[in-house]
Amino acid sequence: MKFLPFLLCCGILTIACSEEEDIPTLEVGQDFTSSNVRVISIDTFTVELSTYKIDSITTSSPSRILVGRYIDEIFGITIAKSYMELTPESYSIPNDAKLDSIALILNYDNYFYNDTLKTSSINVHLLKDEVRPEDDVFYNTSTIPHEEAPIATKNYKPEPIREDSLHISIPIDIGQTLFDKIQEGDINDKEELRNELKGFALLPGELDNSSIIGFSTDNTVTYLRFFYTLEDSEFEDDEQTFDLGINVSESFPTYFNNIQSNTDGTFFTTLTDQEINLSSTESNNRSYIQAGVGIITKIQFPTIKKIQEIPGTGTIVDATLRIKSPLQVYSNILPIRDSLFVNNIDQNNNIGNQLANGTNNVFATIDESDKEFNEIVYEIPIGVYLESEISEAPEIDNGIAIFPQNFNDTVNRIVLEGENSTDFEAQLIITYAIYGKDE
Repeated sequence: MKFLPFLLCCGILTIACSEEEDIPTLEVGQDFTSSNVRVISIDTFTVELSTYKIDSITTSSPSRILVGRYIDEIFGITIAKSYMELTPESYSIPNDAKLDSIALILNYDNYFYNDTLKTSSINVHLLKDEVRPEDDVFYNTSTIPHEEAPIATKNYKPEPIREDSLHISIPIDIGQTLFDKIQEGDINDKEELRNELKGFALLPGELDNSSIIGFSTDNTVTYLRFFYTLEDSEFEDDEQTFDLGINVSESFPTYFNNIQSNTDGTFFTTLTDQEINLSSTESNNRSYIQAGVGIITKIQFPTIKKIQEIPGTGTIVDATLRIKSPLQVYSNILPIRDSLFVNNIDQNNNIGNQLANGTNNVFATIDESDKEFNEIVYEIPIGVYLESEISEAPEIDNGIAIFPQNFNDTVNRIVLEGENSTDFEAQLIITYAIYGKDE
């Protein structure tokens, strides 16, 4: 690695000083005040970006229901399905109630991804098995068997901002028996209900190329609604309702999202195991992130320990990683995220704790000054992390992972320029202080 020559030929800033307050962020020992100090800026360390895919993401009891399908020229086909159990607050229907109609009401939660101007489809299927996880949790790869033919299909153009909810009519014969059994007292609890209705699977159209839509899980606004009238009522239009909502009171999750992708023809076909890393040098000099399906960018600094070869005693005053995201891959329907999580990652690509600088967590945030030049550049303060890497013994093949918030219930994707990008190389800028005893 061409590290040491930077002292002579890489445009280094060198400053001599003798007062500790000249470097306010530096923490060193008491002897520092009687030392000669040089502060240098280094931007020649190697930064390696790669992409990997998590085997599975926990999607039990997510903050939203996700349904939809769209095709992305970079990431392939992304598909979101939802599975849920529905239960009522009480098991009481008046004896003179007559069922008029049934509808599944899905309340928009304002989240959408990709093109809502195109027609989407939701197919409602009856589940064959109960919504019960094997290992206490559901994952983005989990499924539950369902009837092959849907009981209802809704073709619609989503309006997640302008409209409150989506109304899907359910054939009355599907729910008549259930309505009658509750009315007659044959169904009085969740176990008896599950014998009659195990739940629903909400699937997008098999050929849809539109959007993925988020719906609320709040059982006061998303529910299966039975509309009925009372035969003995003096008001002919006195319509009543009986609702089954998402069950959030069980000790086990009763709803989850299945989020997967078809990556045929993309860079990601090789990512069949979590421990496989796709170098940015093998993927158009870029690395990638996609929530929901589990695609993450991994960053490593293989030559950082060479900083110890600099003569004298030194410490990192500041370190900033700058990574550009190409503006042309985003739009109003495929927005960029202003902030990303930054977490430790081990040699097996298992995600650890979020990075911290003292008491503050570390995030990758967009440099506002670059926006003025119509550029998107993420900056990550990683000085504390690098100090721990330098002192690490024995050396471990770990790194940092970056990914968006709400990773398990969104499908946002991000593209980052790699270390060999001709547009903007990922760059690590270190401010390093070197000090030693006066002769």
